[in-house]
Amino acid sequence: MTLLNAFLLSLVGAVATGVGGAVVALFGDFDMRTYDGLLGFAAGVMTAVATLGLTHEALALGGTWTTLTGLAAGTAALFAFDRFLPHEHEDLSFACKNPLEYRRGLLLFVAMTLHNVPEGLAVGTSYAAQPRLGLLLALAIALHNIPEGIAVAGPFRACGMPPRQYIGWALGSGLAEPVIALLGAAFVLLFDPILPFALAFAGGAMLYVVSDELIPESHSHGFEHEATFGFILGFMVLLGLMSWLE
Repeated sequence: MTLLNAFLLSLVGAVATGVGGAVVALFGDFDMRTYDGLLGFAAGVMTAVATLGLTHEALALGGTWTTLTGLAAGTAALFAFDRFLPHEHEDLSFACKNPLEYRRGLLLFVAMTLHNVPEGLAVGTSYAAQPRLGLLLALAIALHNIPEGIAVAGPFRACGMPPRQYIGWALGSGLAEPVIALLGAAFVLLFDPILPFALAFAGGAMLYVVSDELIPESHSHGFEHEATFGFILGFMVLLGLMSWLE
């Protein structure tokens, strides 16, 4: 029963990323001002998660050197993925009007999936050790996965992907969570030592995408103020959620 409950709790968090994708589908057509604000919001969300959440927790659990190593490894992994990811995608099932946005969506998908691996691990191990703690953690993750789903779906929509597909991509970024939660609950002692590194690794990956993709793109169309306000709002939303759920 413990394994099943840990899996189901993390499944809620995975579904929340799909909800974020559905929110994007409910928007009208994006103008550039709105899109830059959305990119800024996604950057703020990811920065808050990477710094106040992942890196902070990695420091508390594993210390400075483990955290630094994880951050560097996560950054290197996303750099390698970015470097070798094709710039043109000719085998898509839809007419992609902006290949760069599709590429940006893939980077966000990878970063969010990596981020959801240690989250699933944290839920599984926490629930196995103390069910109430696992429940609170799963709720916190589900709430902040909604804006993360928005972050994944936004670029895919901007490149012309149909709603059912970009909602599926957003949902897919969260599906690593319940699988890893199940493994984490089953092998608490085995997985616990790698949790600080995994948290920092995901933090490094997210910070790479924020600095290399989201902020430069959101400031490249003449709506820098909208992007900045979006960034601050996203950061504040995640800070508020984290504080409320402590």
